[in-house]
Amino acid sequence: MSPIPPPTGPAGLQSDLDAARDAEHTGRREAAMALYRRVLELGESGGAEAAAAHDALARLLVGQDMAEAAGHALASWRLTPTDQTRRSNLWQLLTHLGEAGDVARFQGREDCVGLVALGNALRRDGQALRAERAYRRAVERFPEVSFTLSRLACLCAEQHRLEEADALFLQAAERHGGRDAVTRTAPAFLASLHEGPAPAGIRATLAEGAESTDRPLVVYACCDAVYARKFLPTMVRSIVEDSGLDCAIALHLINPDDEAEATVASLAAAHGAGRFIVLRETIDLTPLGDNAKTYYACSRFLVLPDLLARWKRPVLMLDVDLLAIRDLNPLLATSARSDLGMMSHALKRLDIWSLLYADVLHIQPTMGAWRFLDLTRRYIRHFLDHGMPVWFLDQAALAAVHLAGFAGQAAPRLTVYPADIHSSTVMVDGEGRYWTDDSAYFYSVRATGGGQHAVHRLKRRAGTTADVKQGKTQG
Repeated sequence: MSPIPPPTGPAGLQSDLDAARDAEHTGRREAAMALYRRVLELGESGGAEAAAAHDALARLLVGQDMAEAAGHALASWRLTPTDQTRRSNLWQLLTHLGEAGDVARFQGREDCVGLVALGNALRRDGQALRAERAYRRAVERFPEVSFTLSRLACLCAEQHRLEEADALFLQAAERHGGRDAVTRTAPAFLASLHEGPAPAGIRATLAEGAESTDRPLVVYACCDAVYARKFLPTMVRSIVEDSGLDCAIALHLINPDDEAEATVASLAAAHGAGRFIVLRETIDLTPLGDNAKTYYACSRFLVLPDLLARWKRPVLMLDVDLLAIRDLNPLLATSARSDLGMMSHALKRLDIWSLLYADVLHIQPTMGAWRFLDLTRRYIRHFLDHGMPVWFLDQAALAAVHLAGFAGQAAPRLTVYPADIHSSTVMVDGEGRYWTDDSAYFYSVRATGGGQHAVHRLKRRAGTTADVKQGKTQG
């Protein structure tokens, strides 16, 4: 590693910052962190250079020490409180830091990061009362850091203190918006949605193949043109060849272009046009800007109740970047007697937005499932109509409907899939053959934390990672 030049004093802050960024971009991590820290030592005024250095250190440290990263993120946010990206970074870190084994590490700390980390660690360790005390100390001692309200709100929701959680989410929303702004857990709010006028669905054409009505199950995926080109071929192949399902395949295309249409045509030619159902939705998403991705995630929920009533068959709704990596029938059998089957990852994330995942839904053609999905549609439509297309709106809706949507009445029956239905690893060779966990049912780049390869590179599942370790790589 090249030696760091001697300090140049406050006048050299920008030069040091530029050198730190160059070191970071060229992969010299330790040199970059040393330079960023020197910017902080010299930048006594706490100006823009210090804010940038704190922000960079938060990014560099997140995989090494999340609490230290959160400390830098907090410092950066304090210096630039209107910066949306830095605000989001801090919110994420305060949400996820603190493991069950960290209780002793954070015990006794009275700074904001330490208190939130302690609260999170205590929650993961099953000590909810002590966790609440830590969160409340953080709220009381650092009222300007409104992100602590989210931690306390999620704990209250976990304990079904739904009105209290709702009030905290509203307070957080007034202060910093984001996911808290589209999270409501008061039964009265959900009841008002249920009692309101029927929500709008979507405007779309529907083409159903001649053989699609003969299939006992519909596999349904929704995406825009870009994801259609990138993920549909591999996803559809996995359903046809690896899932073991006798199913129709419904593809919901939002604003499809010529390439997306060509992709669908090639899939129909390869796998039999008669089994495909194609919905084509055209909508102007220009007003949403970068938040159009929220609509792509939510549009399927705006039409699901209508599709369920039309098809009168079980529906397996999947994210389009998922691959079925083995026979799905055993998984679906576990939820066949429920109204819905969904995955939960709440213990890992400690937040309401991961209470129920939207990537795998097994839906039975029952009144209970329809009631759940109808209220989910009403919830999503409410926030879309109020100009709040916040990312994770779909999962906020699922959680709110599950927790608060059926107070005083029989709730739909729900089967909760464990998180390890997703493969946590994937190994891919140069020919696109891939190996995944033996026990999992799906692989997804996003759901498993990034992965090594984009899904569209995967061509054929050759076996399990255990096979690779044993040298069984032929196939």
